[in-house]
Amino acid sequence: MAALGAAPLPVAAPLRGLFFEEGIRRGSVVVVTPGAGATALVLALLAPPLAAGSWAGIVGMPALGLEAAAGLGVRLDRLALVPEPGTNWATVTAALLDALDLVVIVPPRRCRPIEVRRLAARVRQRAAVLVVAGLGRADARTWSERPDVELATEVIGWEGLGTGYGTLRRRQVAVSSTGRRGADRRLEARVWLPDPTGQLTGGAAVVRGGEETPPRVRSVARGPSGAMARAG
Repeated sequence: MAALGAAPLPVAAPLRGLFFEEGIRRGSVVVVTPGAGATALVLALLAPPLAAGSWAGIVGMPALGLEAAAGLGVRLDRLALVPEPGTNWATVTAALLDALDLVVIVPPRRCRPIEVRRLAARVRQRAAVLVVAGLGRADARTWSERPDVELATEVIGWEGLGTGYGTLRRRQVAVSSTGRRGADRRLEARVWLPDPTGQLTGGAAVVRGGEETPPRVRSVARGPSGAMARAG
C-alpha cells in the first residue's frame, strides 16, 4: 500500500480536469451519484489504475456486467469482487482497503454514521481510494460530509438513430465534479460514455454563439441570483 503523498491514481484523459491533481488523490473518498451513465463512469475510473498496475475491489454490485467492464478497459485479473457482502459490508470493505489501492462500494440503504466515519478514517490511514456508488437519497446525506470529490452524470444525448429507427452507437454525458478537493468550484467535462467502440473518449465540439470550439473542462460558477453560469 502506498503512503499518503504518493502519486495520485491515474484517470482517463477526458476526466483529468475534474480532479484537483489531475488524478485521484490517495486517501480520498469519491462519491458517484446515481444517474444514467453512473455505472459506466465508475468502471471508467477503475480502468486506468488497473492498467497502471494497481489492484482494486468492488463490493455490493451483484449485477455488474464483467463483459461491459472489460469493454471499458477494466483488467479483470486485477479486480477482487464481493457481490453480496451482507451485513458485514463495512468489515469487508475495510479489509479490502488494507490490501488494495482502490475499492468501489455500493453500501446498503441504511448506513450508520459510525461506519462511514471509520471507513473514511481507514481510507486516509491506508492511503487508498474509496469510490462510493449507488447511494439512495437518505444515504447520500450520511456520506455528504465525507467526500473529497463528488461526481454526477447527466446524459446530453445519443447518436445513431435515423428517422425513427437505427442503433444507438454512442452516448454523450456531462460529468460534473464538486467536493472539498475542488474547494467551491464546480467543473464539468463532456465525454462519450460509451463511444462506438465502448470506450470513454473526449466529447464532441461544443457550439457557442455559432462558433465551434474544442471540447474542454468548463468551470461553472453560481451568479448572484444562484443560477448556474458557465464560465468560458
